[in-house]
Amino acid sequence: MIRQFKPGDEESCSELSRACIRHDMEIPSALRLVLLEAESPRSMLERGGLFYMAVWETEGMVVALGGLDMNEIRLLLVSPAYQRRGIGRAVLEHLEAMVPPALFKNVFVYSALSAASFYRARGYSPQGEHYFDLGDYRIPTIYMTKMLPAGRDPRSLA
Repeated sequence: MIRQFKPGDEESCSELSRACIRHDMEIPSALRLVLLEAESPRSMLERGGLFYMAVWETEGMVVALGGLDMNEIRLLLVSPAYQRRGIGRAVLEHLEAMVPPALFKNVFVYSALSAASFYRARGYSPQGEHYFDLGDYRIPTIYMTKMLPAGRDPRSLA
């Protein structure tokens, strides 16, 4: 079940994020430690106040998390134990449907290298490399975009 992130979800969402960071073997170990240290329930609550976040809840557990800021996918995490079950696709489709159709005709993401094939399979086109600086580290991403279907109606989410 997909629902909006709410206060009380921050602990489980932080643990989900940390599990995904630990599971991504493309992250250099020193950078992994920095990312794990920066991830906290407080940082999840802060994100929830800055942009829309949705969770996928199964049997009372949050197993996926997605975030959308206008037309930018800011987060898309699925617990390693629940990957390859269609959950990530469903959360991504939910986020895409939330993009305001009167304002944007496309959606974009700065994809982790390990997630680029996931986005490519869902219609996103790579536009080039982009790097984010975090302290002494440069984090490589791939800037990817997707045109959204014309005539989208966000009321269909209700």
